[in-house]
Amino acid sequence: MLAELHPGRARALLFDWDGTLVDSQHANYRAMAEALAPHGMTLRQEWFDARTGLSSADMIRTLAQETGLRSAPPIGELVAARDGHFLANAARIRLHPQVAEVMHTYHGVLPMAVASGGARQVIEATMRHLSLQDLFTAVVTRDEVERGKPAPDIFLQASEALAVPPAHCLVYEDSDEGIEAAHAAGMRVIDVRPFTRPTR
Repeated sequence: MLAELHPGRARALLFDWDGTLVDSQHANYRAMAEALAPHGMTLRQEWFDARTGLSSADMIRTLAQETGLRSAPPIGELVAARDGHFLANAARIRLHPQVAEVMHTYHGVLPMAVASGGARQVIEATMRHLSLQDLFTAVVTRDEVERGKPAPDIFLQASEALAVPPAHCLVYEDSDEGIEAAHAAGMRVIDVRPFTRPTR
């Protein structure tokens, strides 16, 4: 395990999902772009990459506001279309090996949770493909909280689910929004981006 990813004295580990544990950046971009294209919404890769910490719904809202689009279908329909496109290719998603090593090393040693702005059905489907469903004590997603990242809600709920105070939780994250959320929750955070490189 890389020394930079060692959890130190943490009593619980919280992992973001997309971009942190799994290399899903390009798959997520393609799914979102395909969902938006029929409605005249163009999604640029660099725009998407800069906002990966947002949930799909929040990302679509932001894009609609920035482009002044008013005639798109309801956001829920667009998110469902995005999720459908992603699930069709979920079996192709692979783990980020450096972060996965942390997960495998501390499984059964420390309580662990997935704490993600993604949709529960998408995360759970991908977990099944990767045979990870039994490694985590809890999975907390955007579906279970009022506010997504950069608000701290997802991490605080994961802390509660693991019965470990926030100050003793360590977060592994790959986005500015997620890092901000972890700090707002009073948790230590490791930015995994120096150790993960998206594949195409």
